Amino acid sequence: MVLSLRNVLAPAAALEVAKVHLKNARETENSELALTFCGEAITALSRIRRSVRKTLVASSCAEDRSLRNEIAATYLEFGRLLDRLESRSKAKACYMNVEKWG
Repeated sequence: MVLSLRNVLAPAAALEVAKVHLKNARETENSELALTFCGEAITALSRIRRSVRKTLVASSCAEDRSLRNEIAATYLEFGRLLDRLESRSKAKACYMNVEKWG
């Protein structure tokens, strides 16, 4: 199954794609490739519709809170990784998304 990142992704699918890219970014020793994986992951997470994000953020449902917290934690991990890769502006954008999701 091939996911087109040009389309909207459900939050759980976007999170799954992002986690795969995070794993790959952590495991490679090539910093350029790590930055590429980070970019792909951030693109996947950005495919979650704004209206869906707002609904998840406002929801008090335990399942929604859990998914929202996982997405925020994933952005935080990417921010830290991007900091280590000295990509400060991208890291800052990730930290801002942590606030949006958290």
